[in-house]
Amino acid sequence: MQRPYRFHVPFLFLLLLPMLLRAQGLHRHPVAGAVTDNSATIAVWLNGGGAVRIAYGADSTGAGAQLSDPVRPAPGAHGALKVPLANLLPSTRYYYAVVDSTGTPISPRESFATFPTAGTDAPVSLLFGSCQQNRATDSGRVFTVGRSLGANVFLQLGDWGYPDARIAGYPDAPGTIEASYELRLDTNYRFAREILSRMPVAYAWDDHDYAGDNSNGSNVALRDSLLAAYDRHIPHYPLANPAEGIWHSFRLGNVEVFMIDDRSQRVPADSAFDGNTFAPKPGHSMLAGYPVSGTDQRTWLLDALRRSTARWKIIVSQVVFNPALAPAIQLSLLAGRKDAALQFADKWIGYPEDIDSIRTLINAGYLRNTLVVSGDAHTNVYDDGTHSLIPEFMVANLDHDSSAVFQQLKSLGFNVWTGYEESGSRTIGHIIVETTPRHRLTVESFDTSGTRQLIYSMVDSSSGVEESCGDAGAWRIGTVRTQGEVVRIAMTNPPDVQARVEIYDVMGRLVADRNETTASGGELQLAVGRLPAGAYFGRIRMGHAMRTVRFTTAGAMAR
Repeated sequence: MQRPYRFHVPFLFLLLLPMLLRAQGLHRHPVAGAVTDNSATIAVWLNGGGAVRIAYGADSTGAGAQLSDPVRPAPGAHGALKVPLANLLPSTRYYYAVVDSTGTPISPRESFATFPTAGTDAPVSLLFGSCQQNRATDSGRVFTVGRSLGANVFLQLGDWGYPDARIAGYPDAPGTIEASYELRLDTNYRFAREILSRMPVAYAWDDHDYAGDNSNGSNVALRDSLLAAYDRHIPHYPLANPAEGIWHSFRLGNVEVFMIDDRSQRVPADSAFDGNTFAPKPGHSMLAGYPVSGTDQRTWLLDALRRSTARWKIIVSQVVFNPALAPAIQLSLLAGRKDAALQFADKWIGYPEDIDSIRTLINAGYLRNTLVVSGDAHTNVYDDGTHSLIPEFMVANLDHDSSAVFQQLKSLGFNVWTGYEESGSRTIGHIIVETTPRHRLTVESFDTSGTRQLIYSMVDSSSGVEESCGDAGAWRIGTVRTQGEVVRIAMTNPPDVQARVEIYDVMGRLVADRNETTASGGELQLAVGRLPAGAYFGRIRMGHAMRTVRFTTAGAMAR
């Protein structure tokens, strides 16, 4: 039950806030999550028991705020609780604070914005990255840049806080798992001040914040303790199989985000080796390595991707996906560096069954307009899909100077990425989804000075049909092939009109706009010899209908 509530914070209260936080028992500032177009969850962490409410409303001064129902920590919850907020308006910023049983605020006023209506095309943005707070001296300066960029949500891809390095005995010693969340939610660190105070978080752990470097799901009892702590302290979306892991998905506008749990279900990477031979046995999986009750993660992911109706799909992978790295395992073994081979095998390439399952979806045409964002490797690189099957953008250096490991491989002739961040600086990832003048997703990275380091854009390649009359609906694109400097596009039942052709590069820039006449048999021939080598999108308009194709100057394929 909710009732009107007027909430004002005088200047004196702000001065006394640190003392009040201690006196009233707030252990950490509140955190928003599980935000949708009409709901949200606020996670609160108290020093003890007692009921609290959330005072919330759309007025930044707190005037006219509503009060949630009172909630108190459950026994054994270590003072943690969650408060659900419902009946919210879409695309609206809400300001909120924790209040005690007397209505007195015991937290600073923070905010979040609800998402656009699910399934509708609307501009949205997301921040993302991994690998932060490895040292007590880390400043998190990149999050100040993130705050200036703004976003609907922050995707935290893991290695958040590095409790295995900073908390003695983690995660086995009593109290260390709780201490790891104290570390992550440290309000003296900029992530809490700049990001969590302004937007919701969606989080999935990696190795260092799960159970240690290159950790896996072999310890079931430990996994259950880690799952319980995640559920207590993180305001998360409904988990697909909450008894087994933290994998889940959520929707904002016409974007669906798939959060993978690549630790709790993986079998040990070293079990794929027979001496100095990489020979994974059947069932060697990162996503579904152990029997579970209910649906396993890999089955869930493939089915969810297949059934998704979202225009854009974002797969959040804590580790590198890029299958083109696979030879690095064998090369490391040949060089007598099994230690390096084991490090590479911790990524997707160490679990070829999982890669093959994604490849099957790609071949079936289900992963158009899909982006992988990844972390873990302490560097900032991207691929346009040439090497990584589908576009992938890695930001794994929120609080780490960028590693040059992939640049070193490139210098040895092993080039598996389209772009590399060369400055060595720390970066934060930013995704922007635009709806006009065309549907486009742009992903970019920024360093601590706010300078953009890398950028990659995807133009919608799965829709765009504008049919209104005649037999335009019978017009179909057939095979698309490149012969020399000409792209040949076979068409079925094209209307008897001239074709208007627009060609865009992968950055969404118009590079050609011309009229073309179809040849005999309805084939359209595009002379592309003057275009630089690379991938392009062709938008073909004939009468009232429009079709889109994707091609490269070295080869082409229909989309």
